Amino acid sequence: MIKELIDGVGIDNYLKESLFEIHTKGPVSASTFEKLAYIKKFHEEKFKPFENKFLSSIGLFYKSEKPKSVLETFYSIYSESIVDETGHSFTATQASAFREINNNKYFSFSAPTSSGKSYLFRELIKSTENDILIIVPSRALIAEYYNEVLDIVDNETLVLQFIDNINTEKSKRRVFIVTPERGSEVLKYRDIFNIDLILLDEAQISEEELRGMTFDALVRRVDRAYPNAKKVFAHPFINNPEAQLKKHNFKDDSQSKNYNLYTAGKIFIEIDKNKNFKYFSPNVKTQPVSLDKDIVEKTIRKGGSLLVYISKSKIYEGRHLIDFGKYIELCPFLTDPSAKFLISKLKEFVGASDKPKNDKYSLLIDLMSRGIVIHHGSMPLKARLMAEEFIRRGHARICFATSTLVQGINMPFDLVWIDNFNNMQAITLKNLIGRSGRTSHNKGIFDYGYTIVKSENVETFTKRFKDLVNIEEVSKLDLDIKDIDVDQRDLAESIKNDTFDEDLHLPESQIERIKDSKLDKEIKYILDNLIVDNKPLTGVQYYELKESVRRKIKSNFKIIYSKHLRRPKLNKAEASVLSAAIPIMLWHIQGKSFSEIVSLRYNFICQKDEQRKVFSRLKRKEITADEAKEIINAIKVRYSPVASQIPNTKLRGAPLFKDHESVSEVDYDLVIYDTYDYLDKVISLSMSDPISAALEIYFDSTKDARAIHLQNYLRYGTNDDIEIWLIRYGFSFEDISWIKEHVYKISAEKIEFKDSLTQCSAEQKEMLSRYI
Repeated sequence: MIKELIDGVGIDNYLKESLFEIHTKGPVSASTFEKLAYIKKFHEEKFKPFENKFLSSIGLFYKSEKPKSVLETFYSIYSESIVDETGHSFTATQASAFREINNNKYFSFSAPTSSGKSYLFRELIKSTENDILIIVPSRALIAEYYNEVLDIVDNETLVLQFIDNINTEKSKRRVFIVTPERGSEVLKYRDIFNIDLILLDEAQISEEELRGMTFDALVRRVDRAYPNAKKVFAHPFINNPEAQLKKHNFKDDSQSKNYNLYTAGKIFIEIDKNKNFKYFSPNVKTQPVSLDKDIVEKTIRKGGSLLVYISKSKIYEGRHLIDFGKYIELCPFLTDPSAKFLISKLKEFVGASDKPKNDKYSLLIDLMSRGIVIHHGSMPLKARLMAEEFIRRGHARICFATSTLVQGINMPFDLVWIDNFNNMQAITLKNLIGRSGRTSHNKGIFDYGYTIVKSENVETFTKRFKDLVNIEEVSKLDLDIKDIDVDQRDLAESIKNDTFDEDLHLPESQIERIKDSKLDKEIKYILDNLIVDNKPLTGVQYYELKESVRRKIKSNFKIIYSKHLRRPKLNKAEASVLSAAIPIMLWHIQGKSFSEIVSLRYNFICQKDEQRKVFSRLKRKEITADEAKEIINAIKVRYSPVASQIPNTKLRGAPLFKDHESVSEVDYDLVIYDTYDYLDKVISLSMSDPISAALEIYFDSTKDARAIHLQNYLRYGTNDDIEIWLIRYGFSFEDISWIKEHVYKISAEKIEFKDSLTQCSAEQKEMLSRYI
């Protein structure tokens, strides 16, 4: 088949048959779209007369040009009828989903990437009169939604990346964009908010072992709290979207649809051990056909882009530099001022250097200077967002990414190279394929892209490409309590019994355990030794405390955290993670920036105190430079466990660096990634709620205001009222530093600014325009 298409055998018939098939059956055949991609690539002059006909019959009306045939005229009339009916310039798929959402209270659908889901959601958000709740799986996707929503709503719409009741005097409606973990906070305002629409994007998160239960719990609780709101579940490549409705017993006023449709062509390429490229097909049995050139090299030389799906371990070990070194060398150093500005911002944020001989050398920064981006879940969120902005602005030539880039983030590439097949699910594979040649907005252009896999993975790739992806019809919440992980049982029971405390963010059973543990002595000790004049000790003051006092502060935090659990104690690996998290938490409470925290942890792991002693001896000429180097190379890294979310009974500890590793070999990037995981997965997601709850319970019984001050430092990183309010309004610490001086008064109702605001730049005024 491939050779015939390349040679042009029978392509006139292929084109006519494919057009007839799409017109009569719809764009449902992957094989057809593969054939069309080959014809467009190798015989564009023959494809051109059919191009607009295909775009029309696929239903991509926004891409089709002025009709030049009866068929195109028919679809043009159909497109106009959709506008008349819905008031929106929708594709056929978008129009169908829009009707179902309007006609039903519950709608669950599946559609592939490039199906126009983002545009559909934009139009829904614009046309919804009252409040909207959007649930997404990752903070990176929150940021993407946030920027898009800000572009389409007026200044009287409050858009927040968390849930709060603020700016009430100036806001006519609200749009909240949050992860499932924070979505439940909307329940505190069930008598205040008027939610009309709940969008649950990437709803296949319900299948994840730990987060799936949190997601399902949120679905049931918001349905009880906001029974009249429309609930829309969106998934990519799910065969049975109706399962989402069955598991929650949403029978009445409900509908589901599987839009298994294609919009762009795909060409598949294998690469063998000798680095030879060949076309292959996962759709039909056919002989591979060799390429005469290295398509990756050709694409990069022409200014195209490559996405490499790779394991995090390969990135950590630097193997991507060896495997893809040839293509990295093709990427020249960037000269664009916009690219250099983003790189300098990222360098400052992580406190790194791009100079190889520097102590804090960062390969992440060094590679970006050549348009090579790293993207994975352990990168700090702010760094990921900068990397995504870098890609969107067209600066990236190569991106090495794990599955974090697959979760709905809209960044297409010319080539997708799937290097990692370990534990890859079919849905991840289909999402990755969708990243290549995503449908553009170019009029009259049928888009196609390339997917590359190693020859030894072709069989696995083909099987997973054809696999149907089904989600469970029974929620994890409805399993027998014995079949639920011990650390999730409290949540499951609290949902069934409606005993989840919205204010403290914990099941009531866990709150009772904290109360019964009588933690007053442990909390008082922490407050007596950590809080002075309502502020936490500085880093210098903290290390001036006796070692025994510091040890007891950490020990008491461990005790406080552990008391909310259903089991008597943490396992060894969990306890090790908790121990490593506490100094990081204390640095966070002391107001250290991310780069400062990374630097402090790097110094600890590298035993900088010991290294300084060696350098002092060198300065005093007690040893030679070669002897100093030998002594430092002999100093071994301190043990630190890899960050992991707790509690987790299955956790088995792993060291961040090998015990025998020299401090001179420590990778600064790994310290950046792992420190972010501690701040995010361990402190924010695991520790913050139970410790905050214990502090609030202590305050209720003792009225010791220091407990609330410490709680504020833990939650917000500050105890300053204006700063806390500005954080609640959604501003970052970087922006708060200049906004604060212009604030006259701030409350839940509004922000009142001083006259000095007139001195701000146009960019600063624009940032505040919604609140003026």
